[in-house]
Amino acid sequence: MRNVKCLPGGALAAAGRRPSGRQWKWRLSLPLPFLSLFFALQAQQADTLLFDILDSVTVTASRLESREGEQPFSLSVLTRERLQEGQQQLSLDEALAGVPGLFMMGGDNFSQDIRLSLRGFGARSAFGIRGIKVIVDGLPESTPDGQGQVDNIDAGLLGQAEVVRGPASGLYGNAAGGVISFSTEEPPAAPFAEARLSAGSFGFPRYQLKGGMQKGRLGFLAYGSHTSTNGYRENSQMQASLFNGKLNYSYSPNGRLRLLLNLVDSPLAGDAGALSRAGLEEDRRQAWGPNLAFEAGESVRQGRAGLLWEQSWRERHQLEARLFYLARDFENRLPFEAGGIVGLGRQFFGGGASYRYQGKLGQMPYRFRMGMDVEQQRDERERFDNLAGEPGARSLLQDEIFRSLGLFIVQELQPAPGLKVLLSTRFDAVELEARDRFLADGDDSGSRSYDNFNPGLGVLYVFSPAFRLFGNLSGSFETPALSELSANPAGGGFNPELSPQRAFNYELGLGGRLGRRINFQLAGFFIALEDELAPYELEAFPGRIFYRNAGRSSRRGLEAGLHYQIASGLAASLAYTWSDFTYQDYRTSAGDFQGNRLPGIPEHFAFLNLRYLHASGLKASLRCRYTGALYANDANTDKDDAYLDIGLRLSYSRRWGQWGVHPFLGVNNLLDARYNSNVRINAFGGRYYEPAQGVHGFVGVKVVRS
Repeated sequence: MRNVKCLPGGALAAAGRRPSGRQWKWRLSLPLPFLSLFFALQAQQADTLLFDILDSVTVTASRLESREGEQPFSLSVLTRERLQEGQQQLSLDEALAGVPGLFMMGGDNFSQDIRLSLRGFGARSAFGIRGIKVIVDGLPESTPDGQGQVDNIDAGLLGQAEVVRGPASGLYGNAAGGVISFSTEEPPAAPFAEARLSAGSFGFPRYQLKGGMQKGRLGFLAYGSHTSTNGYRENSQMQASLFNGKLNYSYSPNGRLRLLLNLVDSPLAGDAGALSRAGLEEDRRQAWGPNLAFEAGESVRQGRAGLLWEQSWRERHQLEARLFYLARDFENRLPFEAGGIVGLGRQFFGGGASYRYQGKLGQMPYRFRMGMDVEQQRDERERFDNLAGEPGARSLLQDEIFRSLGLFIVQELQPAPGLKVLLSTRFDAVELEARDRFLADGDDSGSRSYDNFNPGLGVLYVFSPAFRLFGNLSGSFETPALSELSANPAGGGFNPELSPQRAFNYELGLGGRLGRRINFQLAGFFIALEDELAPYELEAFPGRIFYRNAGRSSRRGLEAGLHYQIASGLAASLAYTWSDFTYQDYRTSAGDFQGNRLPGIPEHFAFLNLRYLHASGLKASLRCRYTGALYANDANTDKDDAYLDIGLRLSYSRRWGQWGVHPFLGVNNLLDARYNSNVRINAFGGRYYEPAQGVHGFVGVKVVRS
């Protein structure tokens, strides 16, 4: 286990000091009239330039390959341009912005990692992602116990993202309250090399290299990046290096092998901690005192290798298989002494196989996919006393094992023209085990096992090429993650009070196109949950999160998305979400929370993106993100205020023969809004809030040779 020393937070804060809000506004106001005049002159020369409307994108998140819009559930697709072009690429919240129902917090805290939630699933997470299945190139990024980290996913390599909004355990098993499936770029047909350099506020530099080619049956793509930042607050610095490699070999016209490699080394990610309202008013850039005293933060090193095989026959039959192995070395320093340093060595491996058929059942077009997923996660967890950032006496050493076997079949029928029925059925058997290796305080070893059967039914009716209606019934189950079970208030072993949470989802939606200029989607849902897992803190362990089951809760909501081609070269995208999530039955020693709203999710949030494209290669984007007020605790006594965050992106593309140059810049939080980027739910002492940056920006250039 490594011990990585954090740099003094005060020194970093001084190095990253930004101009005041008034100075920023004065500097930004100077170029705006000239930009407006430039846009007006350029628009006089504009030809017909249309942004892509996603009606021809192939998606795979339903486990049956199809076109976007041909699924009986809510699905959002983001293309390479949305994920990469003109972006800072510091965190995935920038790339995934604009998906209805997807709420994100914590993108500025690289120790806690970005927190994603879909229809409330994942909102309880203390760090990383819970309850949402994350997949990269067909390999699971989420471990079988439902944990997910995205510190090894780099937006600079992403080619597509698919977001399934709603429970999908019938497709993916445990902790599939939603699905995010990423696909990285494929090896190019022609050789190319790309270098990208960017820099920005608070000591931010980023270096990226990418290249690839195909020769005969062999194709490869390699990508590397190095990122660092001093951070906006004290003790919020970060350094990370990443490498991705992809090797494709087509050994026949219908057969392919793929080798995937991923490495990440992040030796430093400081945690500034959360503040109370009084702390925010005193100094938004300060770290909480104990976080400085105990050098709170993390270091991580991870490597993954995967092998995928595909073989098809006569366009009706296809076999697929995959194998993968992941190793993760993780250290976390928490802001308290007793057991305040956590070391974790993870081995996660497994595989799967499936058979796919496309043909007819009687006279009906019919296809299905059946297969199995086998995974095992083994975490060696140890705790030491935190002596001002140095490890002291050991207080815990145990092995935590999660084994999972899933069998599934997904069937699609077309009983009538325009009518599709999707039936998913999955059985999961999981085993959890804790092996106590620190016996000085007794043997806390134990085990649990669960069997789960999850069906799902979806119906899609296409009235015309421009209008479709769908509905579905689906369920999900979610076992406590190993880290949640091991957070036992009584000491070592698993927390015996925790049970899996279960949910059932009812959804109705419609989508389509109005003329050639408007593309829309609308979905309403109701989710009933039992034994919802809820986080809380104890005074003796500040910053350490424990969990309990919350009886019953209900979630209902509305999600809307709209793409409007306003004029030649000018388009707007709008996403809006209304959420009404309440506890139906939840009593603890702290009180009766029946009828209260779930914390961590706003009732309203929306995203508007105005994009301008000119034939000369000029692009501009104005991004407006509105987040409504949200509660910070189960008692609903503390509330975080609503805010509006506006950002501007400008980029330009120019080619000279084989060379392409693409400069870009961006400014975030143009209004200098004072808001919080993260809220720590049920934190002790009212320390809920992690303040966000004021006005800040970045510039960069990408150079491509092809």
